[in-house]
Amino acid sequence: MTTSRLSLLCALLAASSLFAVTPSEAALECPRIYRPVCAVAPNGVNQTYANSCVARAAHARILAPGKCLGPFCPLVFDPVCAQIPGQPPRTFSSLCFAELDHATLIHKGACK
Repeated sequence: MTTSRLSLLCALLAASSLFAVTPSEAALECPRIYRPVCAVAPNGVNQTYANSCVARAAHARILAPGKCLGPFCPLVFDPVCAQIPGQPPRTFSSLCFAELDHATLIHKGACK
């Protein structure tokens, strides 16, 4: 593949939201497997990344597997145990509310 075609492919991937940020050199070394994760980007915004490698390459902190759920959460009680950095784990009413607080998922269900 020529350099110009590779550049075009990277631009298309970034635009298609497979990558939440423009692919960095480190992200280009990540596998092209779509296994999305929700992570908080360095700018403090939750973003969905194509996979955990791409999130780490963007210096984002992974919150949970799957696409980000916010910014509006349904009022459904489906508790999860999650942790905000520097605080003890606590039970959130749902994964969506945990993500809004930038808490990292520990497990589904209440904390024990």
